[in-house]
Amino acid sequence: MREATMPPLLTRVKEIPRGRLILAGFAVLLLFCCFRATVRGDGVGYYSYLPTIVAHQSFDVGPTFDQFIANNTPVNPIFLQITLPNGLTANFKPVGSALMALPFYVVAHLVLIFVVPGSQSPDVGSEYQLAFTAASLFFVALALILIYRFVRGLWGRDAAVLATIGAIFATPVVNYIFFEASYSHNFTIFATTAFALYLYQTRENRRHYQWLLAGALGGLATITHAQEVLFLALVPFEAGWQIWHRRWTVRLIPGYALFLVGALAPGLPQLAMDRVLFEHWLPQSAPNIFFDFLHPHLWDMLFSTRHGWLSWSPIVAVAALGMPAVVRRLQWFGAGLVAIAVGELYVNASLSDWWGGAAFGARRLTDQTLLVALGLGAVFAFLLQRRLARLVYAALAAGIAWTVLLLGTFYYIIANDTGPTWRDFLVDQLHAPLFTPRLFIQGTVLREVAMGDIFRAFYSGLIILAVVGAALWLGTRADRSRTSARPPVAGLPLRSVRATQALP
Repeated sequence: MREATMPPLLTRVKEIPRGRLILAGFAVLLLFCCFRATVRGDGVGYYSYLPTIVAHQSFDVGPTFDQFIANNTPVNPIFLQITLPNGLTANFKPVGSALMALPFYVVAHLVLIFVVPGSQSPDVGSEYQLAFTAASLFFVALALILIYRFVRGLWGRDAAVLATIGAIFATPVVNYIFFEASYSHNFTIFATTAFALYLYQTRENRRHYQWLLAGALGGLATITHAQEVLFLALVPFEAGWQIWHRRWTVRLIPGYALFLVGALAPGLPQLAMDRVLFEHWLPQSAPNIFFDFLHPHLWDMLFSTRHGWLSWSPIVAVAALGMPAVVRRLQWFGAGLVAIAVGELYVNASLSDWWGGAAFGARRLTDQTLLVALGLGAVFAFLLQRRLARLVYAALAAGIAWTVLLLGTFYYIIANDTGPTWRDFLVDQLHAPLFTPRLFIQGTVLREVAMGDIFRAFYSGLIILAVVGAALWLGTRADRSRTSARPPVAGLPLRSVRATQALP
């Protein structure tokens, strides 16, 4: 008799280690329970370009803003009701996030037009909001996979897994993945990560098309948030390293020109929108927001209870301990990333609203996720090699616990977000466990099930799983030899990583 054979798909599933299946199941449960597929807060500004241009063929975001306000969306209406001299409504948010989410919105729009016409408002319809937040989830998931693979190539698999978990769940990134996906931060994390890693991957004999693509990725990052222009400084850092090591040549000049062309190209939609709305070629800042570079709030930016980077995300201090190893290992790339982080810290500290508005933690520094993961990877690899795994787990658990408690405090306890005293800040953390369970009932899928709308819950869950699956598929098929800083080390287990990779 012929032995019965299992279908290939079931065979592949059985070959997956049990630990990975458990982790995947936990991730799905977390997404269904926590991922909120709604546009709110600052996300209204980033999203509104899509229905305005795609659905209404207009440049006036006012009608879309009005619908969000009429629906009692949690948003500050002051910045949504500014009428310009030309009669249009001002939108001070950059267009980068909308540009990246455009394919997702267009697909949703076409499906709803031809399959169920008239069922959803293209402005505030739940399926349209799902499309935008799903795009956000896709890009941040892809960025995190790229970060994990790069860190793994440097410090080994175990350190990379723990570092990536820390960079997600012990920093404000967790809030903008699950609860505020309509904000620009997930798009920015992808754009800056993709630019930085692509520039580093192509460092040897970069071709003309690679210069152009690197510039385009850098330009895309700048139109998700203006401060990301600092990431373009990686090119001068590379040039400086080449000059120092006598590897620079005039043959690189055409490459710089192509990089500049590529960087300017994504800015054209932003320039066009600014010209139409504000009748100026340069981006306009929101009212009452200005720079004071002579009096930066550096101490507050780091340690204030009002969204200080270290006070809200202490694990960043752990990552900072790994910076010497990162710079030593990655040379110009590591030094450039550190310099950019310092520059962004100074720029944000010089803003009149250095605390980032109604933010969870130092949200404007979530673009440093790659650097944080690299620093954590270096520290964790150093400790794991010395059989200090318990110390790694303790630091990671403490960082995650602090962040989860802060989420409960931020959403359910803090009434006036003006920076409490340290005593009140810590007391609020003691009360937070009473509220943190509520975080796990915020998910769109879970809420749709609770309301009895099983079909919509199934649809939302399918879209969420599809975009995460697509990100995993794309990320795992990236060229491994290029995501590794030193290819011979990339595939080795942690115990085989040379001691030269560790901290001094």
